Amino acid sequence: MENSLIIAGVDGSQNSLLAAGVAARMSTLIGARLGLVHVLDEPVLGYWGGLHDRMLEDIRAEAEKTLADVAGRVLETCGTMPEILIESGLPEDAFKRVMEREAGVIMVIVGRHGLAEEKRARPLTSQLGHVAAFLAANLSVPVTCVPPDIHASQICEAIERLRAKG
Repeated sequence: MENSLIIAGVDGSQNSLLAAGVAARMSTLIGARLGLVHVLDEPVLGYWGGLHDRMLEDIRAEAEKTLADVAGRVLETCGTMPEILIESGLPEDAFKRVMEREAGVIMVIVGRHGLAEEKRARPLTSQLGHVAAFLAANLSVPVTCVPPDIHASQICEAIERLRAKG
């Protein structure tokens, strides 16, 4: 499974950090590479010229900082240094591009709700965020949606039990 790749969506939300943790544990368990994907939230200011370019630079720098922090935590906790993948555009399209470009993607792991969902109230009946639901319905690999209320000890304990039985 050395050439296999598990990718996790990381947008800075608490739920995406849990998803990165699940992906790190899963990749360690099966011996796959780990990729952290961040999709840039680009402003729609095309007519502002230089300001738009400067805002994109700032957004990219913030994404790189966030991913470097998460990658450092993953390395410290799991002993795995993830690949960093930054994309632009809609998240639904960005994950498809990553899968086309990166060889061996076997699984996508995302938080059930991302940063946008954390910032706004949602109805109690909403089970999946828009991106998670789209990816689960449209990608050709398994998509795991990590719930925001799962405790980190449940993730690690479950993985450790699987490893002990193997």
